[in-house]
Amino acid sequence: MKSLLRKGFDRLAMTVRVAVIALAVIMLAALSLQVFMRFALGQALSWSEELALACFSWSMLLAIALGVRDHIHVRMDLLTDTFPRPVQAGLKKLIALAIAGLGMFLAWSGTNYVQDAFGSTSAAIGYPTAYLYACAPVCGVLIALFALEMVMIGPVAKGIPVDEASVAPAQ
Repeated sequence: MKSLLRKGFDRLAMTVRVAVIALAVIMLAALSLQVFMRFALGQALSWSEELALACFSWSMLLAIALGVRDHIHVRMDLLTDTFPRPVQAGLKKLIALAIAGLGMFLAWSGTNYVQDAFGSTSAAIGYPTAYLYACAPVCGVLIALFALEMVMIGPVAKGIPVDEASVAPAQ
C-alpha cells in the first residue's frame, strides 16, 4: 500500500515539476520576445508582461509545494537536534502536520480569493483573473498532500536509505 501511495506521489511530483519547467520556459520566451520587439522592432507587446506574471506566479507557487516534498524549505534545527532520535522523529511529523495545516489554510483562503475574483478580467489579455489567483488554492492542496505524505509514508529519500532520511544524526 505504501509503495502504491509513493508511486502516486512520485507521479504527482513529476507532473508538477514538468509544469514548473514549462511555465518557466513560457515566461522566459514571453519576456525575451518582449525585449526583442521593444528594442529591435520598436514596438512593445501588450500581453507579454501579463503572461509572464501569470507563469511566474504559477511556477513559483508550484515550486514551493515541491520544496515541501523535497524538504528544501527553510528550517531551523538547532533545538530539535538536541533531542533524542525518537523525539526528533515525532517533532518532524508534528512539523509536517503543521505544514499540512498551513497548506489547507492556503487552499481555503485561496479558494475564497478566487471566488471574489470571478467577474474581473486582466487588462491586456482579458482572461479571468480567477485563473491567476487559482494558483494559491492549488498550491495549498499540493503543500498539504506532500506534507501528509511525509507523515503517512515518510520522507522522500534522495540517494540515501529511507530510515536514515527520516532523522538526521545529532551532531
